[in-house]
Amino acid sequence: MEENVSEINHIKDKLTITCVDFDRIHYEILLKEQWSRLNNIEIKGVPIKTGENLFQTHEALCKAIGFDVPKFQIDYIARVPSHNLKGKLIIVRYINRYTKEDFIATARAKKELYAKDIGFAGSKNRIFVNDHLTPHFKSLLTKVKALAKVKNYSYVWVKFGKIHVRKNDTSHTFIVQKESDLNKIA
Repeated sequence: MEENVSEINHIKDKLTITCVDFDRIHYEILLKEQWSRLNNIEIKGVPIKTGENLFQTHEALCKAIGFDVPKFQIDYIARVPSHNLKGKLIIVRYINRYTKEDFIATARAKKELYAKDIGFAGSKNRIFVNDHLTPHFKSLLTKVKALAKVKNYSYVWVKFGKIHVRKNDTSHTFIVQKESDLNKIA
């Protein structure tokens, strides 16, 4: 009987270690998946047009926000399905992550951007330009924003694929990378 209890305890210890290792490896995979999207932006709200040329759509968007990105700076551009939206998102992968960050900053500086601004006359769709987050980090961002609102935090933003949070203009900034980091929002 004692031998069985000892063996069960040994198996429990090994299982605990295995679970910790699994969680660590899973988290590393999530970070690597997000890292692989570091040069990507996600564009929401652009209506789908038959026979569309996404390079031309991107060029029109560049003109609308006042930021020039030569075509050779784009690695790829494609429409992808979205789980929550009727239409498809446009994903643009730039050759350089700093071009991506500058593009996002310029697009956000233009407070409101609509499909009509890029040649879709009559469309009232608002266009949003964001970092291309993995489903895990999108979900985490939603949770961070909700908690930050409840706790009266003024700033939540994404830069270089990481979720940044700051309570006010004078407080320090911290990064939320996993659910346990939500405890930092006090």
